[in-house]
Amino acid sequence: MDETRVEKPRWYGKPAAALIAACVIAAPLSAAQPAAAGNLPPLAGTVPAAGAEIIGEQWLTSRTLQLTVATEAFTAPVPVEVTFPSNYGSAGNWPVTYYTAGTNHDETAFRADYNGEAITASYPSIVVSPRGDSGYWSDWFNLGAGGPPKYETFVTSQLVPLIDANFRTIPDRAHRAIMGESMGGYGTLMLAARHPDEFAAAASLSGAPDSNWAAGMAAISASPTLQGAAPDSIYGPRATEEVLWRGHNPTDLAANLGSVDLQVFTGNGILDVSRETGTTDSSGCSVEAGVVRPESLSLHQTLLGLGIPHAWQDIPWGCHSPALFDYEMAQAIQRFQSVFTQPATTPRSFDYSSIESSFTTFGWHITADPGRAPEFIDMKDVTASGLTITGSGTTTITTPSLFKGPKPVTVTVDGIPTSVQPDKNGAITFTVKQGAPDAQQQYTLGAATSRTTSAVVFTR
Repeated sequence: MDETRVEKPRWYGKPAAALIAACVIAAPLSAAQPAAAGNLPPLAGTVPAAGAEIIGEQWLTSRTLQLTVATEAFTAPVPVEVTFPSNYGSAGNWPVTYYTAGTNHDETAFRADYNGEAITASYPSIVVSPRGDSGYWSDWFNLGAGGPPKYETFVTSQLVPLIDANFRTIPDRAHRAIMGESMGGYGTLMLAARHPDEFAAAASLSGAPDSNWAAGMAAISASPTLQGAAPDSIYGPRATEEVLWRGHNPTDLAANLGSVDLQVFTGNGILDVSRETGTTDSSGCSVEAGVVRPESLSLHQTLLGLGIPHAWQDIPWGCHSPALFDYEMAQAIQRFQSVFTQPATTPRSFDYSSIESSFTTFGWHITADPGRAPEFIDMKDVTASGLTITGSGTTTITTPSLFKGPKPVTVTVDGIPTSVQPDKNGAITFTVKQGAPDAQQQYTLGAATSRTTSAVVFTR
């Protein structure tokens, strides 16, 4: 890398801790990888986790192991590449970084297309690269039928616990990051926004993180055809399923990212002939200038409006090219190293929005009214003392283990108190009644919705 031309990211929001230049000092793993690639028998002690199972392994290089994983999230077993730190050796545990590739790329992109092994030669983290195809890292709508492919379920609910169960990781949020390029930049921020309790840090490398823009919308609609599926298989037609689109759009979910260490990168669509390779890379100039930069700028401005700290790097060169992705990746992992040195914490206060009928975040479990049509539930200023919640119908809330001991908790909803007994773990379950559940999907043309906001206070 030409060190004289490195542009530093500009931070917005609260002051960020200075980057730690030195790598995290971590002890090596229990068994060194082989000196050369080749076939190996299954790892000793390999176990299934969360519905996924490692059924095959092959060393591709001295640092990268290819796994074959069986899961009902897909119709056939899928490959995943795991790249170990250069000093992977005899003992110790490591952070994990997940890499989400761009459209029509696979699990090999990090290693084979973007010099991933060279860029991470001194990076003290395992890097896991699952296959993403053209699926926008989402569970597909499939004309309302659901079912496979389920990229989001695979990564967040299966692959994370599978990797933690079978490798020497530090299995907590504070030591887990995610990054990706192009479609993978969208996927990175979408997964982090929908699962902020799983990832401490996220970096969009020339991603397209606002599907409300026409160009990005068209790409998501058309992408399933690259896998032989019908258009709009991912979220359904925008005209009738807009709430599903918004419920996965990083910019609509920006408030969820308040507790995630964020980096957003974009080039400007101007070819840098000293870095990029002419005709091949110049074909991506219009993508970077016309899709990536405006969508990234939209997210950046939304984050500014919400007061959410983030690193914004508007790079003064760059088409949608491997050279640009390599540069962004090298910058991103520097910040990740700093994040990995921070103590594991759960945010004292957070905001979170979801369109799911049932969801859990930071130990809070929410179940929407079973009669409610798809719409957002918005939780704001969630703390151990209470929250505000916007929705319709009767929503059931179970807190984390906040209330130790047998003493009842007074839950006051919109001024009306109720005494609630904690369970043996110190959690309480209560309901918030906000009128009749909305029968029509939010954002549907002509839909009549009546979401209301309620204040909830806990006292003891």
